[in-house]
Amino acid sequence: MLGEGWRFRRSIPRMVQRQKRFTYLQHIWRSPMRLRPNERCPIHKSLFCCGREALPHKPRQIHPGIQRIEDPHHPRGYRELRSLAELRKLLNRKIVDQNRICAICHEEFTDYNDIVPDHKEPKGMGGAWRDDHPDNIQATHWWCNGEKGSTRME
Repeated sequence: MLGEGWRFRRSIPRMVQRQKRFTYLQHIWRSPMRLRPNERCPIHKSLFCCGREALPHKPRQIHPGIQRIEDPHHPRGYRELRSLAELRKLLNRKIVDQNRICAICHEEFTDYNDIVPDHKEPKGMGGAWRDDHPDNIQATHWWCNGEKGSTRME
């Protein structure tokens, strides 16, 4: 009986660790790009859609927009790293360029919160560590991107 209680107490941190890992993986799998409160939705062209409501003001952080990193192994000779704001702007351009259609399932976007950027040349298939060049980014649903994983589209 003493041994069972000891195992039970020891198993609680493992359950907590599993739960934290699961919520972290959920965050990675579904990390949608959010619209700012003063930014129009590229799908509905509205300020009040996709579940947005007024948020308290947060202090601004200054980040560099686009960094060009020299990479002799890359065909272009460099990679691009974009800040979240620049990636959001690029994603909005890609949504319009793709006529508001997912690049993987070819269905129309209905909610901006379901759209995530996808790398055409993923890291797992020999792509660069991270290359946010416009030619390497496409707009997809978060579930399509999760199913695609680290593979190339033909």
